[in-house]
Amino acid sequence: MLVKAGFRVIGSRGSIEGVALVDTGASLTMLDRGVAGGIGVKYVGRRVRIVVADGHEVESELAIVDKLVVEGEELPYAYVVAFDFPARVRERLREEGLSDCCIIGLTTLELLQLVPDTTTGKLRKTSALLL
Repeated sequence: MLVKAGFRVIGSRGSIEGVALVDTGASLTMLDRGVAGGIGVKYVGRRVRIVVADGHEVESELAIVDKLVVEGEELPYAYVVAFDFPARVRERLREEGLSDCCIIGLTTLELLQLVPDTTTGKLRKTSALLL
């Protein structure tokens, strides 16, 4: 079952919001480059190579948003990666009724103390674990 979550991304010039896919195989939250530029993310000058679902690598840019909100939990100055979402990815997200410009990764969720529950398709709050 797909896990979905309400989100809002706030940049220096605007914001976007909707319902995003929670990608349990992704470490970082991803934004479409066009949207990232439109809302005013701050690029940090570091390129990151990511592997997308079909196995090919995509070059992305590491950036910071003013605030990332997932299911009401706020994370100021969150790191995201920005790249041009392939048309087939955007189309598949839209088919599922999801935002076609944001995918939430696990690092974001860990910082917000949220975990994906694939039995319900939702996120649930958890406690931090120290070993």
